[in-house]
Amino acid sequence: MPPVQHPSSAVDVRPVRSARDLKPFWRAALAAQGGDPNFSPPLLQELKETLTPGATPFARANDGQAWTAFRGGAPVGRIYAVKHHAHLTAHGDGAGHFGFLEAIDDDAVWDALFATAFGFLRERGLTQVTGPYSASVNHECGLLVEGFDTPSTTHTNYAPPYYARQLERLGFRGVKDIVGYEGELAQSRLPERVARARSKWRSAADLTLRSAVGPDAVATINDVYNDGWSVNWGAVPVTLDEARFLAELAQPILPRDWSTIADWRGEPIGILTMAPDLNEAIHDLGGRLAPFGWAKLLWRLKVAGLSRVRVPIIGVRRGWRGTRVGAMAAAMLLADAVEKARKAGATRLEVSWMLEDNRNVIHLVAGMPARRTKTWRIYQRAL
Repeated sequence: MPPVQHPSSAVDVRPVRSARDLKPFWRAALAAQGGDPNFSPPLLQELKETLTPGATPFARANDGQAWTAFRGGAPVGRIYAVKHHAHLTAHGDGAGHFGFLEAIDDDAVWDALFATAFGFLRERGLTQVTGPYSASVNHECGLLVEGFDTPSTTHTNYAPPYYARQLERLGFRGVKDIVGYEGELAQSRLPERVARARSKWRSAADLTLRSAVGPDAVATINDVYNDGWSVNWGAVPVTLDEARFLAELAQPILPRDWSTIADWRGEPIGILTMAPDLNEAIHDLGGRLAPFGWAKLLWRLKVAGLSRVRVPIIGVRRGWRGTRVGAMAAAMLLADAVEKARKAGATRLEVSWMLEDNRNVIHLVAGMPARRTKTWRIYQRAL
């Protein structure tokens, strides 16, 4: 695919064809947001691991393309578009997706990026476009629309307010909001409350927690996740190959016991994953780990510790939703996460993202206590 040129705006949109092309793609984010103190520059290394063409199970299974927009030879924006086959199989809505969106506040740049992405998706027979998904609903998704006053946590979107304005100018409308709640760990009495409730419950011994370690841990988490999340808005199953790939990427930064499984009479029914806030650790690295970034990152993760953690996944199998066992499993998982985060020296815990209408989980998290600090929006328009 040749570069897409827009002479009237002097914007040149070029496809990402190799790992080498990802450097200007990465620099486009710095051009758009590098001056915002709440923005953490993404790691160039992570982009290479996830977006190098054909490098991931997701990329090999789907038809996606990334582009960088240039003006005067300098990167000023970027976008990714994908025909996600598993989504189309699950939902049959004719929707393509866009993501990894960054651009300066310039109508011509946004017009050029989306004209290119729209053309790519139309050529593949798609009739509408939804996003941002970077790269799917199971990864970073949604555009920040509330909570601009604090930094984003690891693998959640941060964007200045003009991003939403530009999307709406291009004809997009919000179709779903997802939310993040954050609490001060010193204020939480959740572990004590859960312990008291268990002490009065006749079946307490039948519900246990274990760390997700061992050769079958990833498969177990993936199985519970695909079942428990299958009834959620926009849900798409994660393949085992993709789950193993994501677990391998996360392994260097995750404490061994921070992913947890809840068993009811020996059968896994609930899961929770927790991660240190990588954004806090990399905020001043400028997106680079060489030559000294790796040492700083490992010191902050393994020795100094971080003040904030994120829980991206908490839930139970769909058959246990709305039951006492399911509710107790979720409460035990979150209480356990609170205790582990405190032990690691963290002072704040964010649970994100949750669907805005997932009342059961939001009620549990709000009682930690925690308050709503972030809202992200999924947008859609016809092609």
